[in-house]
Amino acid sequence: MATGTATAGEDRIGNYRIVRVLQMGQNSVIMEVAQEGSGRRFALKELLESRASDGEERRALAFEAKLGQMFTHPSLIRVHEFVNAKPSPYFVMDYFPGITLRLVIGKPQEHALPAGRPHTVLRQAAEALAYMHEKGWAHRDVKPENILLNRSGEVRVIDYALAKKIPTGLGKLFAGKPPREGTYSYISPDVISRMPPSGVSDIYSFGITCYELATGRQPFRANSPMDLLNKHMKERPIPPTSHNKQITKEYSDLVMRMLVKKPADRIKDLREFLAAFNRIKIFKDDPDPMADRMSF
Repeated sequence: MATGTATAGEDRIGNYRIVRVLQMGQNSVIMEVAQEGSGRRFALKELLESRASDGEERRALAFEAKLGQMFTHPSLIRVHEFVNAKPSPYFVMDYFPGITLRLVIGKPQEHALPAGRPHTVLRQAAEALAYMHEKGWAHRDVKPENILLNRSGEVRVIDYALAKKIPTGLGKLFAGKPPREGTYSYISPDVISRMPPSGVSDIYSFGITCYELATGRQPFRANSPMDLLNKHMKERPIPPTSHNKQITKEYSDLVMRMLVKKPADRIKDLREFLAAFNRIKIFKDDPDPMADRMSF
């Protein structure tokens, strides 16, 4: 394979040998690479050469890399290097071999998690997002596709492309209306209304992820994107216990508190969520999360 910054005749980008393509997107490609000399494996995200002349795309990639270098939480993917190369810039981040939570939800027969593991996964994801919020950033695209887990139960939250600074103080008055961005199945009413970025918007999206992991389905289904947005704005979801009687009432009630329409009426932050979540089970036959948290 050759890419825009690969050395002619070699499968290389800068100081890295390309091992394989992990994901091909519309604007960029993510590859597994090996560092020359050390042989260490990393993931490398490179802007496609066809998009490299777009200044906005280059700035977006640099922004995502900057955030990845800033965040140091163990459950967030860490970016190690950004290279503003010509013709195509790229950044190098942790290589985390695993699967997305989407596969766990979509193919439970193939990727079933052992009892208690869903609790461990959601706890780590919540801790990572809480860290982001405390650093002053909203993720704005929380969904199962952006939560990775490995066989040991370790989690990494990924993709900072839509992240935005949470305005504080007078900044809230001059923040303006952000674009309506995100994945429609997980987008919060406040993002739909173009309110300033906030942690409680992520809580709503994370609540849908929690709902889906337990029930195998999203709370809202619609025949069109506009109908789906309207349901986020106006329709009260059916409690998770209505879909699966093995879900505990405590977990169902907690998720429903995350899916309240008005941001001010939701759980105020993910530390509050964790304080409650760490004491309850998701499913009735789960091990007690307080008695024996899984070790890695």
